[in-house]
Amino acid sequence: MWKRFLIAFIVLLVIFGSIFGFKAYMASKLKQAQMMHGTPKVYVSVAYSKLENYQPYLESIGNVVSIDSVNATTQVSGQIEKIYFDSGESVKKGQILAKLDDSTQKAQLEQYKAQLILDEFNYTQYKQLYEKNASSKASYIQSLSALKQTQALIAQTQSIIDKMTIKAPFSGILGMRYVSVGQYVNPGQPIVSLYTIDPIYVDFTLPQNDLGKIGVGQKIEIHTDSDPNKTIIGKIKTISININNISRNATIRAIVNNKDNLLKPGMFVKVNIILPKIPNVVVVPALAITYNPYGDFVYVVTKKGNEYIANTVYVKTGQTQNNKVVILKGLKSGQMVVTQGQLKLRNGSSVIIESIDKDY
Repeated sequence: MWKRFLIAFIVLLVIFGSIFGFKAYMASKLKQAQMMHGTPKVYVSVAYSKLENYQPYLESIGNVVSIDSVNATTQVSGQIEKIYFDSGESVKKGQILAKLDDSTQKAQLEQYKAQLILDEFNYTQYKQLYEKNASSKASYIQSLSALKQTQALIAQTQSIIDKMTIKAPFSGILGMRYVSVGQYVNPGQPIVSLYTIDPIYVDFTLPQNDLGKIGVGQKIEIHTDSDPNKTIIGKIKTISININNISRNATIRAIVNNKDNLLKPGMFVKVNIILPKIPNVVVVPALAITYNPYGDFVYVVTKKGNEYIANTVYVKTGQTQNNKVVILKGLKSGQMVVTQGQLKLRNGSSVIIESIDKDY
């Protein structure tokens, strides 16, 4: 048996040795061919790094908040007799929104007014008699008390009637209607939501390390997912004095003019807090930056004799704006960087410049 195993082992050794030998032979031939003909040149597109004024900003995610918001409701119970609004309608302060059936209260008011006539007459008679010492003081005080009670009942009933007419507490935009005509409502039950949306607040947070870079009145830019190309301008109104003890972030509130109603309460938005401009920083096209686990780098093209050579240069990048990347460290103005064709390059590759992007 051991002879059979030995023969099989020798046969397999010869087979695999032949395969590996053939591959080594082909690799050697390929290397010789490359040495004879040289490494193929790579066609690339390039651009020159240049100096620009840099507009830095801080980024955050904000939440749109109405300055005033309330669920309009009733202070008394009753059946809704009429509704005077539509959902989404603009209303002014004091505008009537709905009215409860007040027929019972109005009837009581007329009854108290009739009683008031009698109480006023009695009070006048007892007052005159009391002044002439023809009536007791107790009778005079009793008539005065009856008069005051009736007057109080009239005022109370009138107040209830007034509260059965529901008015807008401030000017704004109405939300969804929650009730219908004929529905019985109780105090505190929502009838319709009301919001002020112009101007409107945008609340966002920043790390405590960035608080020294901002101040009240500072300009912000707001972008929404519904219209990313539209820039809405606002300014910082309040910086919270409290820092969250978990996230170490502070809440900042900005105020924004919202005449076009682009911002809605509850909407999430992107916020850029504009910082002072920094003049003369180096920028390159965003396409020039290559990313790997060791850091960001670009291929810088230099001319050696009649050839162009691409070499790897690691850089420290800043923010990206308008498809341009700010280079904080690693490049100078006027250097040629590769913007297309990087995947075929390695350090020291010979390149052929196919195009130069001068207007990025």
